[in-house]
Amino acid sequence: MLWNVKTLGFLLALTQGLFVQCLAHVNSSTAPCRGCHLNSLGKITAKARQMEKEAKELFRSYLTHQGLLTSELHRLCDEAVQWFPTENIRDQPKLVMLQELYRTLVHMKDALENIRKQQQVLSTPGAALLGKLQSTQWAVRGLLSNTVCALCLEGVLPNSRHNSERPAAANTFQQKIDGCKVLGNYSKFLEKLARGSGKKAPQALRDQRKRRKGTKRREGSSRS
Repeated sequence: MLWNVKTLGFLLALTQGLFVQCLAHVNSSTAPCRGCHLNSLGKITAKARQMEKEAKELFRSYLTHQGLLTSELHRLCDEAVQWFPTENIRDQPKLVMLQELYRTLVHMKDALENIRKQQQVLSTPGAALLGKLQSTQWAVRGLLSNTVCALCLEGVLPNSRHNSERPAAANTFQQKIDGCKVLGNYSKFLEKLARGSGKKAPQALRDQRKRRKGTKRREGSSRS
């Protein structure tokens, strides 16, 4: 009987120890995502829609401030920037989309810092463009934070290693062109991100039109 009591006590202690270890493992695995909203992907879409308008305003303000409104100079700003995705990342699988978004935002954060430093030299203190650039920097950091949370909830920790943006060109005119390329591509990128998948949207629109036609037909038949 004594042996049975001792055995029972040992087994109870062992079970408690395993439970504590298991609980510690669960807590440590979820720790990196602490404070993350479960609907981080929805927050990304909402944030992108908010930032889309601001990005267009920043681009127009930059063109005006730098004297790049002529059609010839404007065409230079339409050239692609290598690290921006060429396709709509919303058409990619969720995890691939989040990884591409993270990579792009990290590059954008560095590029904005270069543009801001350049404009601090070229612009007068208190210029409206400097304020817009600073607001955009904060917005990009916020969207980047939401993206990290979304990746974390998918069980992926993003790779923090990346190639830093090259320093701004020594030539002032080339600095202006490089800046407008980045801001122009950024505006287009956010437009795609905010509007969602380019493949699914037309189908949804067709389905909506079909429902409207069906409703009109039913209304017409009921009247007759």
